[in-house]
Amino acid sequence: MKTQKKRLRLQIEGMSCANCAAGIKRQLEKEGLQNVNINFATREASCDIEENESLQKVSNIIKKLGYNVLEEKKRNNFTKVEKYFYITLIFTIPLFSHMFIGKGSILHEPLTQLILCLPVYIIGLLYFGRSAWNSLKTGIPNMDVLIFIGSSAAFIYSIYGWIIFGGTTEMDNYLFFETTATIITLVLLGNVLEHKSVKKTTTAIADLSAIQEVIAKRKKNGKIEEISFEDIALNDILIINTGDKIPTDGLIISGSCLIDESMITGESFSINKSENQQVIGGTIVIEGSITIKATKVGSNTILSQIIELVKNAQNNKPDIQKIGDKVSAIFVPFVLMISILTFFIGHFYFDISIQNSLLRAIAVLVISCPCAMGLATPTAVMVGIGRAA
Repeated sequence: MKTQKKRLRLQIEGMSCANCAAGIKRQLEKEGLQNVNINFATREASCDIEENESLQKVSNIIKKLGYNVLEEKKRNNFTKVEKYFYITLIFTIPLFSHMFIGKGSILHEPLTQLILCLPVYIIGLLYFGRSAWNSLKTGIPNMDVLIFIGSSAAFIYSIYGWIIFGGTTEMDNYLFFETTATIITLVLLGNVLEHKSVKKTTTAIADLSAIQEVIAKRKKNGKIEEISFEDIALNDILIINTGDKIPTDGLIISGSCLIDESMITGESFSINKSENQQVIGGTIVIEGSITIKATKVGSNTILSQIIELVKNAQNNKPDIQKIGDKVSAIFVPFVLMISILTFFIGHFYFDISIQNSLLRAIAVLVISCPCAMGLATPTAVMVGIGRAA
């Protein structure tokens, strides 16, 4: 007998680019999960699982890769990347400002620069370093590998220059602590702006879901009790009065009313409904009182199916997005190779100094970020879907 499958959806925290999503997808497919879709833009994962399988199995696979699965109640507006950015900004501004201040300033002291740079670099390790390591475990290195190597190279080189040339004028040519801090802070700023732009394009689903967040009045054993949308069961008797939102799809068993169904039909005129007529969850009773029997609940209601269609539309990748994802997956190794070649060719062939060759190699790592390819198309898709919804 063929076992029935169900569609599982969950929210993932910790993805920093499209390559992270590709790595998670590859790992879930290795574990035997089917129809896997990881949407980096919405941070949502979906896959088909057997009826007897649990959410915990999928969550454990994702957590082993170093990502977090968010529970609905624990999601908040203030993300980890925003917290990290504001902390790094506090230390980066004075560190970067030393370039515009005279030599006598304490900000030119290597110890001061190290103290200011160290918290920023530690945050870089926690955020970009961990993400880079997680992506290497999945076999698809992400852009954070480039950011981590670039910032670490500048940091280690600065320590080296301080130790070897400390107390001499030559030391200034080897101190790049501000480069380390600026790389990390600017990329965090980019991530913050990216998250905010994505958040604006995903409001359609949130707005539709908000319509379902109603308190229903259920008549049970001669008493009336208030319950949430999630607690409504099939064949429950619900009482709805003037101004109330109809909590779920149902059949009117007594009373009559005027209903605003514009959210479904777009029709501006209210509709008269009475006994034995169907009502749609999310619509509003303009006038009158009715008692209904719930005929569809949870994911089976018309509104829930609309939300599901919108999610599916966002998760179905167009061909151009699939091409972008493939390019992003092979982009990072090529950039690493080009960066190494930049250093060796610059120093040994063009006789450029070590520090200038290193800066050029770091510039290649930092600038060559494949995020635009991985994010532009899904964001455009979401904007279109959001307007349609």
